[in-house]
Amino acid sequence: MGNPPTPIEEGSRLATLKSYDILDSLPEADYDAITQVAAAICQTPISLISLVDDKRQWFKSAHGLNKKETPREFAFCAHNIIDPTTPLIVQDSRQDARFAGNPLVTGDPHIVFYAGMPLVDPSGYALGSLCVIDNKVRNLDQTQVDALKVLAQQVVKLLELRKANAALKESEERYRTLSLELDRQVQHRTEELTAANEALSEANTLLSRSNENLQQFAYVASHDLQEPLRKIQQFGDLLKSQFIAASEQELVYLERMQSAAGRMSTLIRDLLSLSRISTRRDARVTISLNETVKMALLDLDLVMQETGATVHVGSLPTFSGDHAQLRRLFQNLMSNALKFRRADESGNLIAPQIQINAHLISEGDLPPTVKPARTATAYHRIDVIDNGIGFDEKYLDRIFQVFQRLHGRNEYAGTGIGLAICEKVAANHEGILWASSQLGLGSTFFVYLPVQTESLEAS
Repeated sequence: MGNPPTPIEEGSRLATLKSYDILDSLPEADYDAITQVAAAICQTPISLISLVDDKRQWFKSAHGLNKKETPREFAFCAHNIIDPTTPLIVQDSRQDARFAGNPLVTGDPHIVFYAGMPLVDPSGYALGSLCVIDNKVRNLDQTQVDALKVLAQQVVKLLELRKANAALKESEERYRTLSLELDRQVQHRTEELTAANEALSEANTLLSRSNENLQQFAYVASHDLQEPLRKIQQFGDLLKSQFIAASEQELVYLERMQSAAGRMSTLIRDLLSLSRISTRRDARVTISLNETVKMALLDLDLVMQETGATVHVGSLPTFSGDHAQLRRLFQNLMSNALKFRRADESGNLIAPQIQINAHLISEGDLPPTVKPARTATAYHRIDVIDNGIGFDEKYLDRIFQVFQRLHGRNEYAGTGIGLAICEKVAANHEGILWASSQLGLGSTFFVYLPVQTESLEAS
């Protein structure tokens, strides 16, 4: 008797068998039922479900045999797995050279007849066999062979179901582990958010207190600080009228004192305006920007007459916003255009010309440097164009900062707060203020305001 031959791709076959995790498992009624039925159909005293690993054949079910395994070199099933497509039927093992000297033939259980159907998994590997055994010469008719084949297929289905159930349990365990981890992360995140909300609540309390202090400062600035300045100016006027005989130098001192008091009063007033814009959250209403610009022009009527200015206003959109703030924005922009006048070649100041137009643009048309406070699909771009002195664009970031001036007080009056107020108003309306200019060729200020949903629906 020689050792059974080794199947082709034995390594892959053994790996496949291992993947079912069936070896050395406990008895199961479903497998025992199959061996019982196989023995009854084939009229044999023994029926086995045998799985062949590298060194043994192990019985998942053994009907009529009190063994759990035998060495592989003695296993009939080790011959059966060589050809997965064909059953192995041995009518009389004593007359077969392969088995005549086998201890399982010469000794217990005295195998004479053997019929085995390979257990072939879906990947084509024979994992073992479903076999029937007798201790006398036998044969099977075709009906019995067909029944054995069907029962062998049922064994493979049980193995596949076992693997699927194991995979399902593994997935459930992974899911349970992931769920626990997710719950832990959610709890941790909830704790972080709770702490953040508490910190935010505290910050809001401090901010509210700060705003109250700022409002108190605004009151002091508007009354307690302005009142002494008005007294200085009044007493200066009184001194000038009563001391007519004062020297020219003394009059210069008085005028400088009053001028300084006037500048300080203007500065306080502008700072007050900036603080109010920074802290107020007035209810927004739908307003016509044409009406807003019209009201701003009324405030500038006297200066426009003095400078001979002309203003052309195109069709502007309606917008949901703070009327007073937007009015202040356009008033400041036009005031700058009236203030920073350009002179002609003879040194004569040129009459200001201001154009205000509006354009509807998409988000993709925004210049790369323009980043509005809120992302929207479309924006109103309102252009305020003048023919003034212009400025070098290298100072573009600087002009929107508080107290930043590109010219001395002796050249142009002002506090350096006007454009900072404009920039803050645009930001309060979730937009942005930008500019383009060249020295001696005027300036264009661009006000970008996000188009509200209702405006898009209306259009």
